[in-house]
Amino acid sequence: MITGMIGIVRALGISSVLVQASVGIANAQTQGSAPTRSARAAARTVTALVDSILPIELRTARIPGAAIAIVVGDSVVLAKGYGLASVEESTAVTTDAVFRIASTTKMLTGAAVLVAHANRNLDIDGPIRTWVRDLPSGLGSLTLRHLLSHRAGLREGSSYYGPHDERALHQFIAEWTDTVFFAPPADIYSYSNLGFSLAGAVLSQAMSASYAETMKRLVFVPLSMTRTTLLPTQAMTFPLVQGHDFDSTGKKLIVVRPYSDDARFWPAGSVFTSARDFARFVLAVLNEGRVDARQAFPRDAVALLLQRQADVPDGPPSERAGYTFGLLERTRGKTRMLQHGGARIGFGSVVRLFPEHRIGIVILTNRTGAVPAQTLEALTRHFVPEAIPDVPSAVSTAVRTTDARHLLGHYLNTPGELELWLRDQGGEVVLAQKAAGAGIRIRILEDGRYQAGGLTFAIVRGRSGGAQYLTIAGHALRKVD
Repeated sequence: MITGMIGIVRALGISSVLVQASVGIANAQTQGSAPTRSARAAARTVTALVDSILPIELRTARIPGAAIAIVVGDSVVLAKGYGLASVEESTAVTTDAVFRIASTTKMLTGAAVLVAHANRNLDIDGPIRTWVRDLPSGLGSLTLRHLLSHRAGLREGSSYYGPHDERALHQFIAEWTDTVFFAPPADIYSYSNLGFSLAGAVLSQAMSASYAETMKRLVFVPLSMTRTTLLPTQAMTFPLVQGHDFDSTGKKLIVVRPYSDDARFWPAGSVFTSARDFARFVLAVLNEGRVDARQAFPRDAVALLLQRQADVPDGPPSERAGYTFGLLERTRGKTRMLQHGGARIGFGSVVRLFPEHRIGIVILTNRTGAVPAQTLEALTRHFVPEAIPDVPSAVSTAVRTTDARHLLGHYLNTPGELELWLRDQGGEVVLAQKAAGAGIRIRILEDGRYQAGGLTFAIVRGRSGGAQYLTIAGHALRKVD
């Protein structure tokens, strides 16, 4: 679920609980009226582009299979499967095959909450104790806006194996105390699966139904997403893509067994869907809630879904990174780009949107954390050529301890899982996962951020001006000593 933390895991060894050649059937389609000649020509061009890149990238990146859907305006110009649904069965991926999409679930949870808000079933700015009783005072005072924009100050947490009973979500929340906070609410952006679990529980209570049933009522049925569900027992009745990872040698791809599932984290990263179904959600987002010439979502809910709610401080300043209600916002050139990726055991996914251009790209894969980045960037250049990736800042010299004693200290988010130290090592500042032992020497970038190996991070003050934070891969760690 925590896509950004994969690099940290590789570099620093942080616990994995925090991270996470057949061609299928081509199917280009439009919603509503028959495709025009220009639409058919555009579909052929896009298909040829993807055909020339994606199969090669799947082979070189060792990804068994993928499904892709591309939306332009109110049309799906490409929906196609590539590669294998299972390396054991040699079955081909199709556009109707069901993947688990990991953290791209968050935009769906966010959309459901905003639909309920538009329908006056709840208020995103009211204290959540209104709908979930007996919460500790700190948690009860949070709002759904805090939770869905990762500004609640909640620690990080994740699990891939746990209870399957839908009641587990509410039982999980009922056990929380205010120790789940690592920072004051609204002080800093920090990605939190726990925050979305809590938001899902609030939504469920407000709608007087389970989270899975609520998502079905508010999102899946209105959009005719007929192969989208939270329930593994329903997903297995469809053509289900198998998740893959490397074996203990790191060389052979195998089917992940047992299948990962934990109902406590369904709102943060557990939707099952197909590329064709997910394209219907993208159509609604890019067309003010309209799909198939009907208003499937309230227009106000879609507008709010795309509205920036928080700054993300560790990205390049030129990208002006922010977060909406389930989507990361960045500026590419002069173009606004919204995106969310997902990584869980066996699966990877990415959704990239250019709302002002009404362009949407969905890619689902069946290997842990895999995203075909070359294909994604090639499609971006094709549709929005001005959306040029940011050029990394030049690196200066190492940071001497004598010049940066204010940086030194212990930075904490989740004890034992997401905590780091900036320490002195031979007169230079290093980033380390432990209070003692070797660390990675840091350097300072021209834009004021820092780099340790392949990791980039920032040191910032909270909005209140008191706490100091180390922000890395979208997560904030508060300086505690």
